[in-house]
Amino acid sequence: MKRTLLRLSIPFRAPFVSAEAVVSARELVVLRLEGSDGTVGWGEAAPFEPYDGVPLERAIAALSGGGGRRPPQARAAEEIAKLDLEARQEGRPLAEPVKDALAVNMTLPGGPPEEVAARARAGAQAGYACFKVKVGLPEDVERVAAVRAAIGPWPALRVDANRAWSVEQAVASVRAMEDNDLEFVEQPCRTLEELRQVRGRVSTPIAADESAGSARAIRRAIEVEACDVVNVKLAGAGGFGPAREMLRLARSNGLGAFLSSTLDGPWGIAAALQLAASEGLTLACGLATLSLFEGPIARALPAPRNGTLKVPAGPGLGVEISGESLADVVVEEVRQ
Repeated sequence: MKRTLLRLSIPFRAPFVSAEAVVSARELVVLRLEGSDGTVGWGEAAPFEPYDGVPLERAIAALSGGGGRRPPQARAAEEIAKLDLEARQEGRPLAEPVKDALAVNMTLPGGPPEEVAARARAGAQAGYACFKVKVGLPEDVERVAAVRAAIGPWPALRVDANRAWSVEQAVASVRAMEDNDLEFVEQPCRTLEELRQVRGRVSTPIAADESAGSARAIRRAIEVEACDVVNVKLAGAGGFGPAREMLRLARSNGLGAFLSSTLDGPWGIAAALQLAASEGLTLACGLATLSLFEGPIARALPAPRNGTLKVPAGPGLGVEISGESLADVVVEEVRQ
């Protein structure tokens, strides 16, 4: 089997602002596997160091045959590339979706309240019924209030602090925003214990993301009653199988669960869409992020329509990217 590793840099349409970082381009590595019959499968390693602490170079080293424990993003790339190849050879999708479209949230990076509200208003006009606002930044309360005013009372509104606050800051911030009818507050603090404390002092449900990145962590979250919802990232989980285990564990223990990207490329988004559809998830998923990118690769999957994303029907991941579009974002072919 022929292996090729490509390092990509995909520019954002505008810098992506969160409590963790401001980034102008998303760096990824994709694994291309070519079988003896010429069929090709693709997998994507999407670490995001400000979010998960994993440098891209570590994933590249792992996929290039380096020693040591492989990060979950490298394991995900290996697993999904093999699954994509096998499914393409058999003419079927990667999973067995029970839905052909999924509700997705519109992600609103940080920025001046009036600018974020304008993007939210456009999203509401386009049919989105769920919005996620990045907080843990200056003018949080004003930004959230402006978004609620822009979208009206009906759409779901969630906020994501990406671990920015202490317990006291979180409690004060959430209480100041609760009049805006929040669906939940995602990862207000760093640890499960801190989330447990915040959850006991506010009326808005709490979602865990960074602190619930494995099945073991979700078991701990259930044990200490740290959260009401978990956000599962396919890349951070280590692939399709581990992410499915996490979703099922959370839901079987009464927690809400949904899938989000870590600003993934189209291969990661397609895999997550198929997984979410096969599990019948009902909470809006955070997978409508390709539109944040510039260039043809942002159109590798159909754009959201009326707040939903079409689930790729295959074969395999169902992602077809021209050589020219790929060449636009390739930085280098990594030697192995």
